[in-house]
Amino acid sequence: MKFNREEIREKYKDLFEYSLDLIYINDMRGNFLDANDIALKMLGFERDEIPDISFIDLLDQENLMKAIKVTNEIRKTGKQSERSEYKLKTKEGKYIFVETYAIPLKKKERVYAVLGIGNDITERRLSEQKLKESEDIFKALYKEGPIAAYTWKKISDDFILIDFNIAAENLTHGNVMNVLGHKASEMYRDRLDILEDLHKCYNESTHTTREITYKFQFTEEQKYLLVNYGYVKPDLVIVQTEDMTEKRIAEQKLRESEKKYRSILENMQDGYFEVDLKGNYVFVNDYQCKFLGYQKDELLSMNYRDILDKATINEVFKKFNQLYNDENTRAIFESKVLRSDGKTRIIDGTAYLKFDSRGNKVGFYGFTRDITDKIESEQKLRESEEKYRYLFEDSPFAIILINSKGEIIDCNPATEVIGGYNKSDLQGKKFMDLTIIHPDFLPMLVDLFERFIKGEILHRIDIKLYKKDGGLIWVNLQGSLVELGSETLVQVMLHDITKRKEADLLIKEEIQKLQELDQLRKDLISRVSHELKTPLVSVFSSSELLLNVFKDKLGEEVLELIQMIQKGGKRLNHLVDNLLDITRIEYDKFKLEKESLNLTSIIKECSEEMRYLIKERKLDLILNLPQNIHIEIDRLRIEQVITNLLLNAIKNTPPKGKITISLSEKDNWAEFSVIDTGIGLTEEEMSIIFTRFGKIERYEEGLEYIDIQGSGLGLFISKEIVDLHGGHIRAESEGRGKGSMFVVKLPIK
Repeated sequence: MKFNREEIREKYKDLFEYSLDLIYINDMRGNFLDANDIALKMLGFERDEIPDISFIDLLDQENLMKAIKVTNEIRKTGKQSERSEYKLKTKEGKYIFVETYAIPLKKKERVYAVLGIGNDITERRLSEQKLKESEDIFKALYKEGPIAAYTWKKISDDFILIDFNIAAENLTHGNVMNVLGHKASEMYRDRLDILEDLHKCYNESTHTTREITYKFQFTEEQKYLLVNYGYVKPDLVIVQTEDMTEKRIAEQKLRESEKKYRSILENMQDGYFEVDLKGNYVFVNDYQCKFLGYQKDELLSMNYRDILDKATINEVFKKFNQLYNDENTRAIFESKVLRSDGKTRIIDGTAYLKFDSRGNKVGFYGFTRDITDKIESEQKLRESEEKYRYLFEDSPFAIILINSKGEIIDCNPATEVIGGYNKSDLQGKKFMDLTIIHPDFLPMLVDLFERFIKGEILHRIDIKLYKKDGGLIWVNLQGSLVELGSETLVQVMLHDITKRKEADLLIKEEIQKLQELDQLRKDLISRVSHELKTPLVSVFSSSELLLNVFKDKLGEEVLELIQMIQKGGKRLNHLVDNLLDITRIEYDKFKLEKESLNLTSIIKECSEEMRYLIKERKLDLILNLPQNIHIEIDRLRIEQVITNLLLNAIKNTPPKGKITISLSEKDNWAEFSVIDTGIGLTEEEMSIIFTRFGKIERYEEGLEYIDIQGSGLGLFISKEIVDLHGGHIRAESEGRGKGSMFVVKLPIK
């Protein structure tokens, strides 16, 4: 739609010429169509520049979007807009603030332009911004500042706490809220100094700063506080309290640290010194005095040059001079020093530049170490290495030195003798690449070498080596670590043991033969025992049948012969049973079938079965048994043990002798003993009675009553049975004719 500026200006003539407001007209795209002088002056444009002015150039993105939104709303509704604020950029690039509203201009009910009426509110906005900035600064300094602040209001002759900031709340852990509105005279009745500072600040309108130590009543904390009293008219005093506790504690720790530092210097096992730029001592520690042989006050009156050997003074001075000119380095020196007693020592020293708090060079400090003993030790080490070389060359044993990579560094003449190799055949080569070592032993030897290098302790080993002429020899190899110079080497010593190995082989062959013979013995015992068992059962059963059924029909001589057969069959059957048990033990087939039983009852039953023999031998049997002791055992096998022990006692006790069986419970063990007043045992006899076939043959005069029959297997089998139960069996005797005691211990649990 074509715009007629003259028509519009004529229509709004009075508004353009007399209004004190900003008047402007723009089309719906934001281009200026006209403006009054006030608007043009404010924006810095001339009237002939109006066609070139556009709101797009005057507004930033945010304000432009707001203007477009208002324009669209006017186009849509055709109504006057509400007041809005805009930030405009002038021709000179400055920013102004205007408050404006827009009136739609219509033709034929269509909005073709906007008449804007506004006010310059720049000064107001700048004032508000400054006020806000001032408030922000105050808020940052007072309300949100890091220093605790309290506001006191003067009322009559006292002060009342009326405000505090966040830092104050944090400092008091929130307890300051409890004293808000309280009088200073009530809060500080014990701190008159604080009350005096408040009155002085108010009365003299001054600022007072002091540091105090204060104990908070709320938390019982004691803190170091830096307090700043500031007078604010007309009747306020703001007190800022800075918590200096951490700083003061840090200072205290620094003092303590310096004290500890001095203590460390005094007690360290190295010398420490400080000298000025002229070389005069200003501090030395006790160790420095000790190894130089001076009192501290004597050394502090000297110059470091006074203790240096004349031959090294210039060299050390040169080092200190270089250090002074190049402050980023340190001086390292070695020198001879003279003790107070005239003796010479050697020191290793390190010196640094010393600065004051302003960074000025004021002297040197450093550490010294007495290395006299070290140098002497190094000299002895060199001498020791020379001795080692002598022993190495003349040793009768082959010695090979190998580095950590497995390379042969050296070998002695004996190595050439043992294998026939020259040193040149071995030196510089890796032992694992040589064909000297028998292939069966090479992987093991490489593995042992790697483990040995890592620090594992390994034992001697026997390996096979090929001689240069192709022959095989056995050698015993022993390794150790040796320090030669700065390198750690593996020292391997070889000893020819071929003859010993040949002897060992013969011994092994003999042992193998013995083992085969022992196996034949085991197999023979097993087969014979089983073969004897069947005919024995027939003989024993037949004789028993004859005695039980045909006893009255047989003559006296026949009965006597049958009884002899039965008695021999019993003895032979007992021997076969023992041999079968031995076979089971040797083949690890001797098994137990345990159950919970009353050991007291078993002993009584076994004793009762022996009553006939005891009576026949005219012996007394005494039983000392508790009522019950229950235990997990194999009944048949334990009865076998008790019977064996009781039979031994009967056979070895003379007529009218005594046998005592006792049973007791001690610390979860059931212990029973069989004690007789018989022939007794010697130490030699006690050493064999529990062995296989450990039968004791005794034919001494006066021992005719002893029953010497038996295989010598009963006590051996008894011991095996007790051991399988986890128990113990032992024999005790004071000697011949003094009786014997057999003790069995079985675990109850």
